[in-house]
Amino acid sequence: MVLDIIDTLYLVTLIFAFLTVVFGVLSINILFKNKLKELFSDKKFFIYFSLIVGYALFALGELTWYLIIQVFEETPSAGMPDFYWITGALFMLLSFAALSNSLHQAYGENRKFYPLLIASALLILGIVIYVSATISSEVSGANRFLSYFYPLSTALILIFSANPLLYFKRLDSFEVHLVYLFFANLGFLGGDLLFSYESSSLALSFLSNILYIFAYGLSAFTFFTLLMKFHHHSSERSLR
Repeated sequence: MVLDIIDTLYLVTLIFAFLTVVFGVLSINILFKNKLKELFSDKKFFIYFSLIVGYALFALGELTWYLIIQVFEETPSAGMPDFYWITGALFMLLSFAALSNSLHQAYGENRKFYPLLIASALLILGIVIYVSATISSEVSGANRFLSYFYPLSTALILIFSANPLLYFKRLDSFEVHLVYLFFANLGFLGGDLLFSYESSSLALSFLSNILYIFAYGLSAFTFFTLLMKFHHHSSERSLR
């Protein structure tokens, strides 16, 4: 019964991951329309493009993982899903870092930056200690590297995605939607930290799935709202 509930939760995770990909692809399509592209500077356009691509690739990794399990009936080792997850994470990290730099250049409130820097260092240190203490000695090679990479990369993404919160009242109508992604990244980090214990605890497996549902659900919602915003502005400019 409990396993059936966990399987159902994972199915919901996949649905939201699929919607993240769909809304991401549609957002990229409308983002490239000339009348909408004029709304952004080259830097802002690069940030939005990289951000959407990153989350879409990350969600595609989840879908690929599931397909491999269904086709080959085994848990995949490091392979194609990890390629999507790693590539997606790097796109996400790059875009949030660029957005953070842009916000700090525009508003330059360093007093808000230093507390975040200290909290970030403590978070990274805590994750390294946590993974080192919990990782199995049997895990080696690429899988050992990935055991560190995923929570650390997600933590860095979370850190950089926190910057829009510092300047929330000054964000434009498009940037406001990116605040949702900070909370999605919280879900991804929590899910990543619990994932290594899934096989040994049904309670942690349940909680991990809930966190991933929250993360992908909020990602899908973010890109849906951005898609609607893009479509609205594109329609307005077409009527002019």
